Amino acid sequence: MIATRPGAATPTRYYPSTTATVDGGLDLIAIEHAMNGEQVQLTRRERVEAARQLDNRGIHTAEISRRLGVTPDSVVAWRKTGWAMPAPDPDPIDIGGASHGRSGYSRGCRCRTCKDGANAAQRAAKARKRAAA
Repeated sequence: MIATRPGAATPTRYYPSTTATVDGGLDLIAIEHAMNGEQVQLTRRERVEAARQLDNRGIHTAEISRRLGVTPDSVVAWRKTGWAMPAPDPDPIDIGGASHGRSGYSRGCRCRTCKDGANAAQRAAKARKRAAA
């Protein structure tokens, strides 16, 4: 939270939208909180969008990185790529009813369930990639 001393001017509050709360999978309310320096969990796409909007308002790179909890190098890289949105996070791998590991899958496990599930996920990812091309 951004604090002010008594009698000081209230800091400018930034709003990504005046009416919408969601835009194409982006949570504009979470973006608003992040733009104003409040602690909030953001996806990579929301973080890039918040940085873009702050940059459009003339906020310095160091201040953007401080508000969003990223490095200044990340903000500079996003700016260089034209604020291109990263691809959405991939779907989690569904490997059936494996009962080991916190997520039901242990990396490098050689049991049949894990191997079959990992192979099926790879095939599905390749098929999605071919369909998108």
